[in-house]
Amino acid sequence: MLHWLALGALALLALLWIKSFLGIVRGDDQPPEWTLDHATPPDPVPAGLALAVVIPARNEVANIEACVRSALALTWAGPLQVVVVDDRSTDGTGEVLARLAAEDPRLKVVAGQDPPAGWLGKPHALHLGQQHAVGDWLWFVDADVVLEPLGAKRLVGRALAQGARMASGLGFLVVESVWERVVQTRIGAIIAGGNPLAQVNDPAHERALANGQCLLFERAAYDALGGHEAIKGSVLDDVDFARRAKAEQLPYRLYFAPGVFRCRMYTGLGEIWQGWTKNLFPALDYSWAATLIIVALLFASSVLPFLLLPKNLLQWGMGGAPAWGLMGLEGLIVGLILATDALGHRRLGYRWGLFWTFPIGLTVICALFVNSAWRISSGRGAVWKGRVVEAGRPDKNITE
Repeated sequence: MLHWLALGALALLALLWIKSFLGIVRGDDQPPEWTLDHATPPDPVPAGLALAVVIPARNEVANIEACVRSALALTWAGPLQVVVVDDRSTDGTGEVLARLAAEDPRLKVVAGQDPPAGWLGKPHALHLGQQHAVGDWLWFVDADVVLEPLGAKRLVGRALAQGARMASGLGFLVVESVWERVVQTRIGAIIAGGNPLAQVNDPAHERALANGQCLLFERAAYDALGGHEAIKGSVLDDVDFARRAKAEQLPYRLYFAPGVFRCRMYTGLGEIWQGWTKNLFPALDYSWAATLIIVALLFASSVLPFLLLPKNLLQWGMGGAPAWGLMGLEGLIVGLILATDALGHRRLGYRWGLFWTFPIGLTVICALFVNSAWRISSGRGAVWKGRVVEAGRPDKNITE
């Protein structure tokens, strides 16, 4: 009985991976109506429309100049303003911003302040920045983002064409170190795969997702949602904005947007570990049950086949009875996983030769989910940009 149950489970898993592989072949993850790539011609934008780009910067000396210069270089027919909040940086970020502001009057630098009780650092910095922003549309972007010259026209134009008053984008994830290639691209695939654009962009569907690296609002819509004050204690301000937009029936869109911006989120395993530790447990609504379910599903579907196949081969090699059915299905699943991973990387413009590291990456991701749940629920919290965030329950966050 156990043998047949195992065969049935493996057959079902093989079918799921066949579906995933065919979905990538068909390009199901890039619906044309919600894709803004480098080949996407911008939709029309009214000539006089004013745009304000708001950027929070805390100890971003390595990134801030490229980000600001890309914002100032946007192809935009109307008034363009760039507001950067220097959130008490200690690494030379302020000096870089002062030099850039002296070169271009469209750049306004705002001094950050200690967040009041109940506020997290980033939402408070953006709250300060938007107070100095003058524009029909507000575009909040992270300091490690580099905007494409036509990025604003593509994003705002498509939002206007589709009647959206809030929009976000999944840009091109830049990966350079080995661990970024092993972990980051796979996390991105899990997030995108678990949040199909057709569902996210369906007002009647409960699934909500946005990307804090790129949040666009019509000014009146931002105010109607309560601005950053409405999500002042959230480490997932982007997702919470998307949830509020759906709850308020405010037209919102999420785009696959490599033609809008690119971003290198983390530069190595240490940053990957800290960054996702602060994000994953909140993304699951601080639920241990949801965390354990996700980890179990990821492990069973993506790691376990790589353990079962060599185990059965070893048993056979040591004189045991060959489990041809099990080994055949396990080999098929392993081949499908590696082929899906390689093809997905190649289609998105990444190196695909590290497909063999897939089980390593997924093992690290499973550990990240557990670590995030443990650190946050235990009150230890996650450290990011010199702050301890998500220490305990959401109403117990430590901002400094």
